[in-house]
Amino acid sequence: MTNELLDQRRRAAAPRGVGVMCDFYAARAENATLWDVEGRQYTDFAGGIAVLNTGHRHPRVVRAIEQQLQRFTHTAYQIVPYESAVALAERINAIAPIDGEKKTAFFTTGAEAVENAIKIARAATGRPGVIAFGGGFHGRTLMGLALT
Repeated sequence: MTNELLDQRRRAAAPRGVGVMCDFYAARAENATLWDVEGRQYTDFAGGIAVLNTGHRHPRVVRAIEQQLQRFTHTAYQIVPYESAVALAERINAIAPIDGEKKTAFFTTGAEAVENAIKIARAATGRPGVIAFGGGFHGRTLMGLALT
């Protein structure tokens, strides 16, 4: 398999609206190092767009994933809640520098977090207006795109 062949396949299978920054395809990764399908090595400065701050395949993260897989693979908290999510919310609430009652909600994407932050701010203030920095990226939801 080559990067060029994979790029041809990607162009045939995926829409142009989904941008790709790199001209190589990842085969494996460890810590901050990526290897492409042709065996070349790269330093990963993007970290999965800020989701891999411990690097690829950090042993503690891998161990936690393995332990979780022994219990259950996935459930939507909104449908079937689970204790570890409640425990994490309690830990975050305990250290949040806010006076009064605190609650934590988890979201899958940054766009969901931005959208919900706006809804919460509007509800808390009673004001509909929102100020956003120009040129920022706020996600691909309708509200996020309107801010961007």
